[in-house]
Amino acid sequence: MIKVTIYKNANSDTMGFYVSGHAGYADSGSDIVCSAVSALAITVVNSVERFCEEAFHVDSDQKNGDMKFLFDEQPGHDALLIMGVFETGITDISESYSDFVCITFKEV
Repeated sequence: MIKVTIYKNANSDTMGFYVSGHAGYADSGSDIVCSAVSALAITVVNSVERFCEEAFHVDSDQKNGDMKFLFDEQPGHDALLIMGVFETGITDISESYSDFVCITFKEV
């Protein structure tokens, strides 16, 4: 199962996320759930890097399927918009494949 933790601050702004594990929906290379979550997470990181000025850090371990992304500062409008897209996308995936993706929220 893929476990997703979405980090929120006291204002409910999304400050980052942690994705871990493998879905187990299908064999490696054919797992559409893993592919969808990975593509979404990587797109968020690339979009923040390309379109935003906020400092952030990202750590990933492809073998274990782990990725942690966290802003180092309060994100601005554009960064929050991108994080909203992530939250919407990951929620939709989780609702469609609830046996394979679990989302939790944590205040940071």
